Amino acid sequence: MVNLIVLSTISALLTGGVTMADENLLENPSFEQADVEGLVVDGWSAREGIRVERRADGGRTGDAFVRFHDDDPEAGQFLECTPIPARPGGTYTASAWFRTEDECRPGVYLNFYDQLGVRVAHSFERATGPTDGWEQVTVTSVAPRDAWEVTLGIYAYRADVGVFDADDAQLAVQGGDEPGSAGIERAQPGEREPYEIGDRLELFVDDFLIDGMSGAVGRRLHRPTPREIVLELDHPWEGDTCAYFVVLRDGERVRLYYRGSSDTGGQVCCLAESEDGIHFERINAGLFEFDGSTENNIVWQGRGAHNFTPFVDIRPGVPEDERYKAVGYSHHGRGLGIFASPDGIRWRELLDHPAITEGNFDSQNVAFYDALRGSYVGYHRNVRDGVRDIMKCTSEDFRSWTDPVFIDYADDRREHLYTNAIRPYFRAPHIYLGLPARFVPQRTRHPEHPNPGVSDAILMSTRDGLNFERWEEAFIRPDPEPEVWTDRNNFPAWGMIQTSPEEISIYWTEHYRHPTMRLRRGTIRTDGFVSVSAGADPGEVLTRPLVFSGNRLVVNYATDAVGWVRFELCEIDGTPIEGFSLASSEVLFGNDIAREVRWREVTDLSALEGQPVRLRVRLKNADLYSIRFAAGDP
Repeated sequence: MVNLIVLSTISALLTGGVTMADENLLENPSFEQADVEGLVVDGWSAREGIRVERRADGGRTGDAFVRFHDDDPEAGQFLECTPIPARPGGTYTASAWFRTEDECRPGVYLNFYDQLGVRVAHSFERATGPTDGWEQVTVTSVAPRDAWEVTLGIYAYRADVGVFDADDAQLAVQGGDEPGSAGIERAQPGEREPYEIGDRLELFVDDFLIDGMSGAVGRRLHRPTPREIVLELDHPWEGDTCAYFVVLRDGERVRLYYRGSSDTGGQVCCLAESEDGIHFERINAGLFEFDGSTENNIVWQGRGAHNFTPFVDIRPGVPEDERYKAVGYSHHGRGLGIFASPDGIRWRELLDHPAITEGNFDSQNVAFYDALRGSYVGYHRNVRDGVRDIMKCTSEDFRSWTDPVFIDYADDRREHLYTNAIRPYFRAPHIYLGLPARFVPQRTRHPEHPNPGVSDAILMSTRDGLNFERWEEAFIRPDPEPEVWTDRNNFPAWGMIQTSPEEISIYWTEHYRHPTMRLRRGTIRTDGFVSVSAGADPGEVLTRPLVFSGNRLVVNYATDAVGWVRFELCEIDGTPIEGFSLASSEVLFGNDIAREVRWREVTDLSALEGQPVRLRVRLKNADLYSIRFAAGDP
């Protein structure tokens, strides 16, 4: 007879089997469906070499059952259900009905697996054949804390031989934590208003999206990885105080503008070009004479060359002879002048007077056209409370500008921001990123150097152009070389270039006031400025309500070999939406710039489009850099 764990009662005897209090978790428990190609029965998989068939000539209940043919004493039998999210600490009861006329011992296995798919616990019970018709085998076990998935397996050991049938499997659970809880509380929603995210790419450079956190999670600043030197400033008209670099893309060409500053030729604006953003060559402009020759890359000279800062004007309908524009010291008085060029090489000042006069302009001051807001935006230097700071103004026509106002910060630190390098992030232009050079005049690392002060660069961002969140940690941290621990080093160029689908190139100066003055390239992961991050202890973030357009969710994330990320779409009150729970989420691990999030039951999000939903993200040993709702096929 069957060797059972004792759960039988008078009720069980009367009903012909063990009674389970909770619903059956198994798909196709009686093996009635068999439509999936490659499977013996839907929802169940057999190990390679297993001789099992589905029969439909009358099971214990219904028409179907499975029959095993075990004729090899060196091989076992195993048919396992599709893994089910486990409830850590829950009491699981598994059972199946067996019949056999042979002396084999088929049974039930209850298996628990961790997030890596490693079995971390198991329990089993077996029948003793031959049986007296259909007999039930039951096993009970508590899911361990590290259980992510649970399965019921129907098995026979290697030493057994014979034929046996199985039917009416059942798996139930009582109690336990939420599947995938990883030992942390669910993040609770705050009170932030819904946000029309649409199909925009969103970064975590600020906390705008986040409305709840739990566990060991936070936002983490990342830094560019130093790469090669892209330009040695060793030509006679350049010198050791070259500065105010601009990197911009114009079609297939990358352009690099910078200030040359020599003892004999004064200050000039120079131009180098590249096809890949890595290998730059000086152009031969042939416009301005230096030391008796026009064989050089000088494209502007005179007062404006001190801080000449060009950009490509993307305003619709811009005249062809103004496709390039720039700001710099005016040649007609104190203040910033505005300049234009048809080709970025031949320039002219547009006005006979400065366009912007309020400020202290001895810096790299920038301007650009914001296509989303439909206006030109300018950021320039002034002094506030005794430190170098940043002012903003705007213009409809690039000629007349509003009165400048100081930008605001989420903190009250007083720091010298020497340059600002603010511009829309090209992949998410509704967000401005700034890479200001932070100058610390009170510190001197090398007293023998003629000028005091050290500098690095920080990251800051804004969504309205005026209110900035800035990081105190350095975004560009000086390396060990003594030459970068003197004044005015590590100044970022204005602009960043996508040099591959996976990386963005950022550039900064090194060895200022040294004979080896140069420009270095660094790379950062695409969108990889800041991440939602968790280490060995897991954590969770819950977004504000999001109203999206599209039918899928695409994420940029990375884990280590044991890390993971799971996703859930929630109602406004934080309750999971059916089909989109954490337990139903595909467990992401790896490193992907754009990976579609999938759930077990459904992947198409169209039914939720246009209504406010929250996104819950649970992660361990992982970083999430950006998210985007998108339309179309993967």
